Amino acid sequence: MEGEQDKKPQEGSEATKTAPAAAAAPANGSPVVAAEATSTTQGEEVLTKRAIRVKTWRKIQEEKCAVPYTRIFNRIPDFIGTDKAAALLADTQEFKDAKNIKVNIDRAQDPVKMQAINCGKNLYLSSGRHSKAIYTKIDCAPDADEKQKSKVIKIQRLKEGRNDIDLENKVKLDMVVVGSVAVSRDGYRIGRGNGFVDLEIAIYLHLGIVTPETVIVTVVHDIQVSDTLPTALFQRFDVPVDIIVTPTEVIRVAKRLPRPTGLFWELLSERRLKIVPVLQIIKENEEKSGKTINLKGEDTDVETNARPQRPRRRAYKSRNIRNRTKMNSENQENVTPRSDRRRRFGGRPRKPRSDGEQSSENKENNQPVRRKRNNRDFCIKVSNIAKCVRIKDLKAELRKRNCNPIYISWKGAFGRCYLHFAKRKDKEREAEIEEVLKSLNDLSLTVQMTGEEQEKTIQLGVELLKIDEEKNRLEAVNSSTV
Repeated sequence: MEGEQDKKPQEGSEATKTAPAAAAAPANGSPVVAAEATSTTQGEEVLTKRAIRVKTWRKIQEEKCAVPYTRIFNRIPDFIGTDKAAALLADTQEFKDAKNIKVNIDRAQDPVKMQAINCGKNLYLSSGRHSKAIYTKIDCAPDADEKQKSKVIKIQRLKEGRNDIDLENKVKLDMVVVGSVAVSRDGYRIGRGNGFVDLEIAIYLHLGIVTPETVIVTVVHDIQVSDTLPTALFQRFDVPVDIIVTPTEVIRVAKRLPRPTGLFWELLSERRLKIVPVLQIIKENEEKSGKTINLKGEDTDVETNARPQRPRRRAYKSRNIRNRTKMNSENQENVTPRSDRRRRFGGRPRKPRSDGEQSSENKENNQPVRRKRNNRDFCIKVSNIAKCVRIKDLKAELRKRNCNPIYISWKGAFGRCYLHFAKRKDKEREAEIEEVLKSLNDLSLTVQMTGEEQEKTIQLGVELLKIDEEKNRLEAVNSSTV
């Protein structure tokens, strides 16, 4: 509900002074111009939640506090040091006393989920949209390894080991861990702007799952914490926090802020109930008990997940120049026509061809004939590559082993790369594959790890992938794994 009010403010509220562009947030993670986040009314600059979000996202981007290759804007940031913050939270007395812990599904909260599993807590995650469950309990075997634990905390991919809890089997929560974009030391919290965290906790408050004894915690980076936030920006449905945990400190709010009393049906639209089916169930139960529920008359909810349609670029034709040239040509017979402008963003200029040179295949569309690439016969996947390894290190080792792929698809940031080989005319396929695998046997690299003085030998994994000609894709061959 935070996002609803922030994006579509009521008449006469402080937020109505903001520009409309401040409310619209692109869903593709691209930055938003700062001018869209604030507006000026009668010479005074008005601060909005959107302005604070954009300022925080940009600060995280400039200070390089986020995990590499992750989106920052319009997200709960996945910052560097989440494991340290989770360890600090696990050391608090509130965490030790808690038995049932609900954690948001943000990637930044993954270390908190791991701590909850390792400490033997009952871990609950959001069941996701379009689910009739209020939350999902994660069942993890006590003897599970780290890989299995990392798998069960991904609720989007989890098929086994999850237990959806409905209204009849609800369990009271001792602690709720949420993500934030910005937070103040006195407990005010600003989320990503879609309002689902506020709505989720409002449901828990309405059902009695969250009680006054329940501790609400947020795990953020130090750069996301400010001393104060403008209190005028917060409404009755905004959920405050009790504890703020960063990689360096644990901040306990001295005086708890008042929490929402439950659901505010007059702020919810019919479409919002369709997105969150458990709301529809609660509404039907309330109406059966004799209560009258009035929803918001005008459907002003904004679907933040839908990508906004990009405005089309108009092809502005220089009509005035053409008309001017036409008029001048009538007055002056020897006027040379103006040459076409050079294309700014076009590709290679096409060479003019005569009709005889054009092939029958490309004669109609006048497209250049593409040069055929060398057909790949098989591919070798090299895994377990450390981030400090460079492609030149691997190339040097391959030269020593007399292994010469036609090209290398480098994915070093993800710990792997692909060596592509073409079929030789003078050798059979199986014999060539056997020769390449033999040359790559016991493949290892000696590199100097970051922050360490001594060199370290890294053993690399080698796996054969063959080309499926019918499906035109690479497929693993388990029997040929080295």
